[in-house]
Amino acid sequence: MGLEKINEVMMNFDESYIQDLLGDLKNSLIEWSIDREMVTKKNMIDIIVSVNGLKLFLNPEFRYRYFLSFEKVSVLKNMAKTMTFNQDKEFDQTAFAKRMKKEQFSEKEPYIYFVRNYLGLNEYQFSTIQHDLEEETVGRQGEKFFELFDYQYMIKQQTINDLENPEKDLYKILIHMPTGTGKTKTTMHIISHYLNFVTKGKGTIIWIAHTNELLYQAFETFRDIWSHLATFDIDVYKGWIKYPETIQDGILFTSIQGLQAKMNKPIFDEIQKKASLIIFDEVHKSGAEKYKACIDKLMNKSNDYGKKFIGLTATPGRTTDISRDNTMFSEDFDHIIGIDVDKINSITLPELEVLNYRGSKDPIRYFQDRKILSTIEKKALDFELDDDIIAEIERQFRGRGQDYSSELINKIGLNKSRNMQIVDELLYLYENKIPTIVFACSVQHAKMLSAFLNMQNIPNSLVYGEMDAYSRKKAISDFKDRNNDINIIINYDILTTGFDSTNIKCVFITRPTKSVILYSQMIGRGLRGPKMGGNESCLLIDVKENLKNFNESDAFRHFNSYWKLEGQ
Repeated sequence: MGLEKINEVMMNFDESYIQDLLGDLKNSLIEWSIDREMVTKKNMIDIIVSVNGLKLFLNPEFRYRYFLSFEKVSVLKNMAKTMTFNQDKEFDQTAFAKRMKKEQFSEKEPYIYFVRNYLGLNEYQFSTIQHDLEEETVGRQGEKFFELFDYQYMIKQQTINDLENPEKDLYKILIHMPTGTGKTKTTMHIISHYLNFVTKGKGTIIWIAHTNELLYQAFETFRDIWSHLATFDIDVYKGWIKYPETIQDGILFTSIQGLQAKMNKPIFDEIQKKASLIIFDEVHKSGAEKYKACIDKLMNKSNDYGKKFIGLTATPGRTTDISRDNTMFSEDFDHIIGIDVDKINSITLPELEVLNYRGSKDPIRYFQDRKILSTIEKKALDFELDDDIIAEIERQFRGRGQDYSSELINKIGLNKSRNMQIVDELLYLYENKIPTIVFACSVQHAKMLSAFLNMQNIPNSLVYGEMDAYSRKKAISDFKDRNNDINIIINYDILTTGFDSTNIKCVFITRPTKSVILYSQMIGRGLRGPKMGGNESCLLIDVKENLKNFNESDAFRHFNSYWKLEGQ
C-alpha cells in the first residue's frame, strides 16, 4: 500500500515524458552510469517517485496523464462521486482526467479519497506534518523520576535561581550546551519545576523553534518528562498543527515564523499578556530583523506572572567572524549559563581527586571521556577537482564571506569522479550496515546521490526542503526504524539541527564549509554517546578542507571571547 501504487500507473506513461519528469537528474544519471542499461524505465520511475513523492500531483500535466492512464476505473468513479462530475452517461475517463488536471491537489474530497482509501496513506495531511490533536492535556503518569546528569542538574539549578527571583522580571538567560548533551531534556526539567513550584500552572509558557520537526520533538520530550513530574494536568497548544484562536494557561509550541505572522493579530496580544516564560530553541538563528522585532515585542511588557526568556544554543553566535553582530547578540542576555568542568568536578569529586584531576577541561573532550558524547574517527576523502575550482576554493577561503558561494558548492557537487567516489563509500557503508547521515552540496546533489543508489537497489531516505510533509516524515521515520533495511539518509540543509537519531554511526559530509557553526551542527548529528542512547564512536567521512580547518571542539570554543560563562 502507498506510493508504490503511483509507480504502477506511471509504467503506462511514455518514456519521453518519464525523462522530462527526471529533469536535471536525467543527464547526470546517464553520465554517471557505467552500464547504460541501468537507466531503465522502471528505475527512472522509482527515482522520480522516491525524489518527489505526492508532490508529483501538484503538477497539472502529471495529474492529467496519471488519471488518464489509471486502470482501476471503479476508483475513479468513487472519486467522481465526491464531486460535481456529470455521470448521467457512461463514465468518460478522458473528461475525468481533464477535470482533475484543473482540480488543485489539496484537501478536497476526491483527493482525500484517493490518498486515504486508494493509496492507503491514512497519516497524510495536505497542509501539516501531524495527524495529531491541535490541543492536548498532559498529566502525570507513573512514578516520579529525577533523571538528570550532574552537569544538567547544575544548569537546571542555576536557571531555577533566576526564575524564582521576582526581582529579575523581563530577564533574559542563555543556556549554552554542546550538541548531544541533552539541552532539550534539561530545559523540560526546568519547565516542570517552574510550573510545579513557581507559577503553579498560571500563565502560559511559549516554546519557539524554527521547524515543525523541532517543535514536535520538543513536545514529545515535554510530554515524557511532565508525565512523570507533573503535580497537575496542563493544556498544550500545538501551533505547528493549528494556531489557537485564543489561549489559556498552559504551554504553546510555535515556530518563530508562525509567531511573527501573528504580530498584528489579537492572538499575539493574548500571548504577550499571558506569557510567563519564553524559550527559544537554536536562539542564535533569531538574528533576522523581523524575528528579533517579534521577540522584542513579546518581551516589551511584564504581566501578573512576571516574564522571563531563555535562549538555547550549542553555538552562541550569529556569524563565524569577529563581528559587532555577535557582540550585540551576547549583550542581549542578562545571564549566561554554560558548562564549567572545574565547577562540575568541585561538586561531584572528592577534594583530593579535584586537586589531582588530569582530564581534559575542554567540554567536548570531557563529555567524550565520560561517554556522554561519542568519539570521532575521521576519514578524509581527497577528491580530484579541476584546477580552477581548487583555485576558487582557496580564493573564497581567504575572502570575507561567511561561507563558500552556492555557485561554487553546486559546481563541486556536479563533479562526476567525486560523486562516484562518494557512491562507492556509501555502497561500502550500506553493505556493512553502518547507519549514515549524508550532507549533500545542494538539493540537486542530494537527489542525484539518492537516485544513483536507487538504481543499484540500495534503499535510502532522501530529505530536502520542498518535499511534501508526509514523504519527509516517512523518510525520517524509515531511517530511524532499526528493523528497516534503510541505513542511509541523504539530506540538504534540513537535518543540521534538531535531528536526533541514536542509530547514527557515520556522518558523511560531502561539501566544504567555512562556517564553524554549520560544521558543528553537521557533526553534532553523530555526537550522541552511549550514556545518551548513542554509540561509543562515530565515523566522520569528510572532505579534507574541513578536517584541516575544524574539529568537534572548535564551535563550542569559537565564541568564548564574547561570553563570560557562569563560574568563569
